[in-house]
Amino acid sequence: MFCRVKSALAAGVCALTLAPVAQAAQYAMVVGVDDYRAFQKHPAPPGELSDLEGAVNDALRIAGSMRSVGIDLPDERLLLDGRATLDGFLSGWRSMLAKASPGDTIIVTFSGHGGQEIEVGEPFDEVTDKKDETIMFHDFDPKNPRKGRLSDDQLRELLSDASAYNVIWVMDSCHSAGLTRKVDPFTMGLTRNGGVYDIPIAPIEGEIEASEGDTGKDTLPHVTQILATASEDRLVTETRFDGKSHGALSWFFAEAITGAGDVNGDGTMTRAELAEFLEDRVFAHMKQNQQPRILPRGDNRPVFAVAPPPKKKDAPPPKGAVAVKFEGPKPPGLKDGTWVEVTASPQLGFKARSGGRWDVFNHTGDRITTITGDAHRLVARTKALDYILGSKKPDRAAIRMQAGQDHTLNPVGSIVSYRFTPPSPDLGYLTLFNVASDGTLQYLHPLSASGDKPVGPEGFPVRFRVTPPTGADQLVAIFCSRPPLDLRRELARYNGLLVPDDETLPTVLGRGTCQTGIIGLYTEDG
Repeated sequence: MFCRVKSALAAGVCALTLAPVAQAAQYAMVVGVDDYRAFQKHPAPPGELSDLEGAVNDALRIAGSMRSVGIDLPDERLLLDGRATLDGFLSGWRSMLAKASPGDTIIVTFSGHGGQEIEVGEPFDEVTDKKDETIMFHDFDPKNPRKGRLSDDQLRELLSDASAYNVIWVMDSCHSAGLTRKVDPFTMGLTRNGGVYDIPIAPIEGEIEASEGDTGKDTLPHVTQILATASEDRLVTETRFDGKSHGALSWFFAEAITGAGDVNGDGTMTRAELAEFLEDRVFAHMKQNQQPRILPRGDNRPVFAVAPPPKKKDAPPPKGAVAVKFEGPKPPGLKDGTWVEVTASPQLGFKARSGGRWDVFNHTGDRITTITGDAHRLVARTKALDYILGSKKPDRAAIRMQAGQDHTLNPVGSIVSYRFTPPSPDLGYLTLFNVASDGTLQYLHPLSASGDKPVGPEGFPVRFRVTPPTGADQLVAIFCSRPPLDLRRELARYNGLLVPDDETLPTVLGRGTCQTGIIGLYTEDG
């Protein structure tokens, strides 16, 4: 991924419902910059700034999704590499505003390098680090870093001037101590760093003048944010889809555009639906190393119109069944009525290996575990996790979950740690359990009445040693306004057994005022 601009305006998806989005026209501009005029081709020599690899892939995929559902995106507003200059961007922006009518939707996505620059003039709004964040276009000039870039203050100015429209601004990026666009070393091996710049004090001719800063101000009324990561000091790594470099947020955002993000199928996508669709998928695919955020949270304001959900090749599975895909022979232990075989959009996949083993994959293609039998345990696990995820409340703040280790596989015997912080002061009572890779439920907290105390803003730390079974465990944290006694009784009842896949979980999870969070633990034998 590329590095996130810190600004709440520059790093988001923006939307204001001035008219019903289903009736509004939708115009788009898509920007993707891998090739920078002043940077070195990858692999760049040590110490040199490098071009990128996945930004154009992001842009092409998003553009394809937009065009497939009729969003107005002509070739002149698909800005890739050499065409993605600052002037080209501003020209495309002005052309959309001129073509659109008040209340129409304007969509902008940017994929490329971002950076920081030391504040040298008004507005001095960056009180913490004294640095503005920027996005860099193809013509960015490190020798005069005012050229070929837009700062977060300038971006706010652009968005302020577009208050008559529904503006959707998508930026899939990260930021940490300057610009670090990092790629997973296990798949790519490329680290991207754009730097922090001392800019000339004098503005260049024609530069956008910012009347106010972006920090500490009230949010613009037409702005909704979608952030690649919730933390400015968290690196966002690129991943691979279909053998190509991509950002996970861009990949799933493109999927959402085609209708998959319209959870209730009513033809519009709301903030809550975006949060539900994007956060869990990115979080799971990136092995809990990246957690996007959609802000403000907690309302059902429509963001934009989407196509009807695509018709799938397979009929939906009957109630209570898990959609399963097999590659090779079926593993033993599957119970009739608990699953249905499909070829499209499976919740669970089994791929036969030698020696009577099967690799098991989740809905995003991540390998959960490898089994030698009793596949029904994985079906039950999938169904139970669906119930658990369904108990997350999109109208409440999310639980803050921090892992003390990185996203690499943790071997048996290693020590791992987490910290769980309540989403709000009124939800202080924590219940913690684990759903292991083989479906075993492990009740973790509280195990005694003496340990049942409200958790404060410092959070609740957990530290333990990795033991079998290995694979992809899911730690479930539930914060409630009062102790959820019914839930805890059921957890104690099933502790050490297969997680219940009947109505037990949805029944007890629906009681009380609570919020649910899930974070993964990825382990291996060696």
